[in-house]
Amino acid sequence: MLPARHGDAILLGWGNPDERHYMLVDGGPAPAYAGIAARLSELSGNRLDLLVLTHVDGDHIEGTILLVNDADLKLQIGEVWCNGSHHLVRELGPVQGEILGALIGDRGIPWNTSFGGSAILTSPSEPFPVIDLAGNLRVTVLAPDSSALRRLRDAWLAACQEAGLGFDSPESALQALRSKPRLTPKASYLGRAVPDVRELARSRKGSDTSVANASSLVLLVEYGASRVLLAGDSTPAALTPPIKRLLAHRELSSLPLTAFKLPHHGSSQNINAELVRLLPSDHFLFSTNGSYFKHPDSEAVATILEYGRPDSELIFNYDNARNRQWDDDLLRDHYRYRVRYPAENGSGVVLTLG
Repeated sequence: MLPARHGDAILLGWGNPDERHYMLVDGGPAPAYAGIAARLSELSGNRLDLLVLTHVDGDHIEGTILLVNDADLKLQIGEVWCNGSHHLVRELGPVQGEILGALIGDRGIPWNTSFGGSAILTSPSEPFPVIDLAGNLRVTVLAPDSSALRRLRDAWLAACQEAGLGFDSPESALQALRSKPRLTPKASYLGRAVPDVRELARSRKGSDTSVANASSLVLLVEYGASRVLLAGDSTPAALTPPIKRLLAHRELSSLPLTAFKLPHHGSSQNINAELVRLLPSDHFLFSTNGSYFKHPDSEAVATILEYGRPDSELIFNYDNARNRQWDDDLLRDHYRYRVRYPAENGSGVVLTLG
């Protein structure tokens, strides 16, 4: 039982010492959050398998809101269980429930996925829901039933109407959160400028038409099982045809690379979805400090993340704000990639293959 003052914050741990699993049930009230966060920062693996919100009273939900929005804590959350407006199709949630739901959606945390994304409830005519979690923990849901959720609907609707909050509206809920500093941690996920990868990838327009760039030497270097493409400043029009000829010659549908030095320092006009699909790579290399042409372009990096295969690595030979924006927990978890920077600027990056 964590020090949650007049509220609840119950931490359950299970499993072997070398493979611990954790469930947090409720987050206590806002004034108790500092002590709760300090304890959670000590969890092995910095991860909760499951975060459960039993109900939307302040002494249970306020700390939960702070936890989900705490960018300093960087706690990974495998799944959230709670009933909110997103899951109760025709039922509305009170202000804090709407805020928590908006944050869960904003972070992309799996929400009630163990229940098919629906409300968590029981029925007298059906067996109790039973969920088996990793590490051999079995959870049986005993309540609430549908009548309790209908009563919740009425109270929830009244609270939302009184606050002027719309139904299942993340925008209005997050706006409401901005007016509640006691529910906002020092470093908030809400305040981050996270690149919209899909939108950036789709917004990539045009291709490089430079005669000089199109004349670049492009080298495929192979040694044992390692295969590296050094693309100079080549353009899509110049690079795509020889890649397709090589694929036809080798009877391949794509050319898996160990490393791909992006053409033209990661310019958005020198890489496109077709090339990313034809050239799946373990490592994408960006060679530029961005001082002259502001490379790499965000649209180019987003194209790689959106259309490339998962588990690749972005390697930048300079550490700066333009490149650091991709060192983001949410993006890395969603797109399953890694990032690497030099130990110090000016030292370059060494990639050892094979």
